Amino acid sequence: MSDFQIHLTESPRILALLGAGLSAPSGLPTFRGAGGLWWMHDAKQLSTPQAFDENPGLVWEFYLERRAAAKEARPNAAHFALAELARRVPEFNAISMNIDGLSERAGHPPAQISFLHGNLFSIRCTTCPHTIHDEAAEAIIAALTTALAHSSTSNLSAASVPTCPACHTGLLRPGVVWFGEALPSATLASLYAWIEAAPSIDTMLVIGTSAEVYPATAYIEAARKKLARVAVVNIEQEDPGLLGLEEQDWYFQGDAGDLVPEMLKKVVEELGNVELIDVKKITEVI
Repeated sequence: MSDFQIHLTESPRILALLGAGLSAPSGLPTFRGAGGLWWMHDAKQLSTPQAFDENPGLVWEFYLERRAAAKEARPNAAHFALAELARRVPEFNAISMNIDGLSERAGHPPAQISFLHGNLFSIRCTTCPHTIHDEAAEAIIAALTTALAHSSTSNLSAASVPTCPACHTGLLRPGVVWFGEALPSATLASLYAWIEAAPSIDTMLVIGTSAEVYPATAYIEAARKKLARVAVVNIEQEDPGLLGLEEQDWYFQGDAGDLVPEMLKKVVEELGNVELIDVKKITEVI
């Protein structure tokens, strides 16, 4: 830990990849373990365009539950630590695969985080580019929740799913990227430009996601080409050799909510004379 902390204080350019394990300490299950009412269903099978075409009501029920859980959850100390790091290190950029909105609620600067998979709190059309946010999205969610509560079968019918107010043709769906869909091209282009423009990347943080799968592998490889040292944080025990970690890299096994604030504490203190561990007190208030 001390070796990593010293290195981070000497890292003007930092790239981070954030996965579901970052939000697990907030009480949100990782996608592989998305339980609740869905123990009888394969969550991955409910997160595809084909599933929505076949049963839009069931897919919306799944996302209404996920959305409610995310809204109830609170950002944890790791979210606040990363947001503080972003404010104090101008050349810090985060790539998030999370859709729960917790990084945003922790105050992570918008210019220093990109979301690959959309978010639970927007709604978009299945046919045209129309996207709905904020109060308009809340009104649609409220209508869907009411329809579900008054359903005689305790299920949301396809007829309850509204059509797009712009094209009046496509059904409205959660504003997330499903399995089998392309990641947002503008976001990918922006990330590529940031990586390519950097003369070097000093540190690559991989937090709460397996580094064996895409896009983790692609971004780690890109950072390595820029001479980055890699630090993986994951609660699961994995083989560092299989992850492609080298002798100069780090693997921290444990809860991100505990490890990440400790990992970032030294650099934030030196840059801002702030004790980062105090963010735990903040989470108790929010």
